[in-house]
Amino acid sequence: MSTAMLELGTALSRKAQPGLAPEVQEVISGWDLRALLDAADNTEGGLQGAAAAAAAAIAELLQPLLSGAFVSAHPDLFAPTAEAVKSTFLLCRSTEASACCFGPVAASLLDLFLTEQLSWQIRRTAAEPLVTLLAQRDCAAWLLAAPSAASAVDALIAAAKRDGEPQQDSAFTVLAALALVDAATAERASSPEAALLPIAVECIRSIAAHRPQGSMGRSGFGPLQLLWVFGTAAPDAVRTRARAAPGLAGAIVDLFMALGSEEWAATREELGAACEDFEAEMLEVLAGLLSSPLSNTPASAALLSPRGALPRLLAQLRSPFEQTRCSASFSIAEVAREEAGRDALFNVPRAASELAAALRRAHSEGEDPVLTQSHAACALMRLLHHSEGWRVAEALVRAATAEGSGGSLLGSLAGLIAASVDESVGSIDLQYRMCLGGVALLDEMLAVATAEQLRVLRQVPQLAAVCAGALQNWERKDSNVEFSVVEYLVIVLAALAGLDAGQCARRGAQPTAATAETAAARAALRGAPGVEGTLRRLLGQQPPSEDAGMEAVWAAEWLLRLPEVNAAAAAVPTPAVAATAAAAAPTAAGPASAAPMAAQARAQAQALAAAVPPSAEAGGLSAAAQPPVLAAGSGVGRADDGSSGGASSSGGGGTSSSGNAGSGSSAASAASPRACGACGKSAAAEAPLLRCMGCKAQYYCGNACAAAHWPSHRAACKAARRAARRS
Repeated sequence: MSTAMLELGTALSRKAQPGLAPEVQEVISGWDLRALLDAADNTEGGLQGAAAAAAAAIAELLQPLLSGAFVSAHPDLFAPTAEAVKSTFLLCRSTEASACCFGPVAASLLDLFLTEQLSWQIRRTAAEPLVTLLAQRDCAAWLLAAPSAASAVDALIAAAKRDGEPQQDSAFTVLAALALVDAATAERASSPEAALLPIAVECIRSIAAHRPQGSMGRSGFGPLQLLWVFGTAAPDAVRTRARAAPGLAGAIVDLFMALGSEEWAATREELGAACEDFEAEMLEVLAGLLSSPLSNTPASAALLSPRGALPRLLAQLRSPFEQTRCSASFSIAEVAREEAGRDALFNVPRAASELAAALRRAHSEGEDPVLTQSHAACALMRLLHHSEGWRVAEALVRAATAEGSGGSLLGSLAGLIAASVDESVGSIDLQYRMCLGGVALLDEMLAVATAEQLRVLRQVPQLAAVCAGALQNWERKDSNVEFSVVEYLVIVLAALAGLDAGQCARRGAQPTAATAETAAARAALRGAPGVEGTLRRLLGQQPPSEDAGMEAVWAAEWLLRLPEVNAAAAAVPTPAVAATAAAAAPTAAGPASAAPMAAQARAQAQALAAAVPPSAEAGGLSAAAQPPVLAAGSGVGRADDGSSGGASSSGGGGTSSSGNAGSGSSAASAASPRACGACGKSAAAEAPLLRCMGCKAQYYCGNACAAAHWPSHRAACKAARRAARRS
């Protein structure tokens, strides 16, 4: 501030010559800044408390230089004046007097910007400090309370509609600053009568296609900033209207890709940190579009287009900005919701590795689990639904075991499960998303792990305690949507406690004694007296949930035979499950559980999660609960829980058969007549049976019978696949 004010004083002094304008002479005569600057230099932490009077004095000193008459007469003085306004405000904005001091300054700058008789350079220069001042809500509120506020907003809308004029972008920027703090301004600017939405979209498309020549300040991205306010920070009605704007998703993706190109290298360097801000705003707009049922399809199509947006989107997971990482991970999770998106992500090298790395980094850096971690885990879970999803699970197991039981990947998953019982996280949908992402990944990792890898997974500190606490919490929720989480938790708990595929396949098998690798899980069960009742209530439901079939039931029955579970039931009850999970969370979640949370980032994450429509994974028959692919006769291939239904032959497609329906089966199955597992129909020459490619032991007439029998077959199928992987 000292530098800016002294430069302005020097510029004014140069005007002290014969014929000096009276208004300049008056300003110079009162330009004694030394006492004010000394006060600023000697005050701890800037101008506070009583020193607010100094801020008022400086604002009063600057005010005469901002009149239209003065600027018209001495335009060369306006640039240092504008810089002095910005510097002074940035130092004094935390004082109590900032609004009343700088409200009149903002009003003067707005008048200058709207004065068409001034040059476009003066008007654009006025917009820069004006936007800085309007970032202070009190200052913007002071300006909007003025009698002329309504006409000023109308004038800004008119200026934003003047295509091709230099101040058009600045008008968008000023409108965005006002709309951010005032719902009425957002409503008026986004209304069909204002007709600004299609103009803003076209401006963004034009910027992406034709990079502006020469210097490009923050105001050059004014249309983007206004659409960001409309799409993420405005009232619901405005958000819905903005997200429905035709061509918005394509324009945002075009600009996102252009900003990362070599042609924009000089502009990125010029913008500096502001470039990161704009990328964050683009990703937040995209995330908002993907979260809305009205705009999800065009947004996904834009990201999956040949532009190559997915690799750049994945690269944003390494951004130093928390909100950028959060928006990028959410967008990737939404892309992975559909089969086309999963296919596209599988074609991007190291996509799953980038998501896993984002999980590890966010956890080790202490980031709130509700942000990047919850969305990255959700994206990885959805990748498991791909026909090659087992490769993702195997890669995650290798990464986790390489880190060890105390590693950040497993710590992140445990932290997500622990945090999901905290109602302060936000909506039930967000809690569900966190728990499901963590426990579904653990379930599949346990399913594909080798014996040595399983030993590492079972020794994660407090993992079983976190799952036991979450199980009791989620079992009490009266909703079918959350019940799939309960079933996952039961299966994971049983696997951690020692249930293997062989025991699961032999219903009624007695548990083996605790070993060194299962001791932690058994101890956690002994310390959770509520688990026994939770398991019995689960078994008492008639009928069990279709999604889990019988596997969760078998796991629950096995857990009830554990002496540790029975011993816990007989013990004196401990405090409520929330306390159990809270006690486990610091160890399981590591630094993430104690991380300070950015309120705005968490609010944005909650808004995104709340806007996501219910998907298959949140009730109904999910991709993970569908029957594996059927193969004709000796067809070969691999199918996991995540593979979609359908039939394929060894030749590569269709439901045709070579006629030999059993050439690849075992001797035991060859000895018994083959029949459809659903309807009992035997194989015929004209209609051979198709074999389940999961267990390679069950046969069906076709997809309809396979789907009908899947609730009964699922547990045995998964058990057979787990046994095959570990053999």
